[in-house]
Amino acid sequence: MAYGLQVFKSDGSTAFSSADVTWMQIDQFTVAANASVTNNYTSTTGFTLMVQIQMVNQPPGSQEAYAPEVNISGTSVTVAPYSGLSSEETIVLVLAQDQ
Repeated sequence: MAYGLQVFKSDGSTAFSSADVTWMQIDQFTVAANASVTNNYTSTTGFTLMVQIQMVNQPPGSQEAYAPEVNISGTSVTVAPYSGLSSEETIVLVLAQDQ
């Protein structure tokens, strides 16, 4: 494995390998309504990043609610409102997988 983490048991066998795990949680943060956040995860070089978002509040029944736009570029994750639209407060979960 070129990148990742491997933990061994006292008998020398593998107890954990990031190559065997589907997705590992890297970070969790909250983005306020209509805000922009960019985080860089340099320790994930060589990994595939994925982001899951969840709106914090339920929108009123007569209104539309927009989740923010997510952009992943290399080891950077940017969360920002779509152009011309307001966004709701969201919880962002950043996941990584060994390639």
